Amino acid sequence: MNQAQVDFQQLRIKHILFKSKVRSVLYGGTYDADFFSRNGPINIWFNSVGFSRYRNVSEMLELKQVQQDLSSVADSLFSLYERGKIDEAQNGLVKIEKLSEQFLELLSRLEGKLAA
Repeated sequence: MNQAQVDFQQLRIKHILFKSKVRSVLYGGTYDADFFSRNGPINIWFNSVGFSRYRNVSEMLELKQVQQDLSSVADSLFSLYERGKIDEAQNGLVKIEKLSEQFLELLSRLEGKLAA
């Protein structure tokens, strides 16, 4: 495995954890404010690895934008949940899944581009 593959595998794992934590909160789990903050593991990865090593690759900016969209949708769903609109919040996981597919597709494209 080259460095890019290791880097992107780390991001993929962080992404899966992100989705898992969103789902957990919407099904009664504890909200992890640190994880979902600007200092959470995904943002740290983008700041310390993604943009330091791959800032010249156009897909990196797209990937960051999709992550921001994921975070924004997650925050909206958490807000719905807190207001007692639990079913609506849980139904919103469909949006998270669609953005996740987009994120993983971009990540694979980026990985392929750097492997070539």
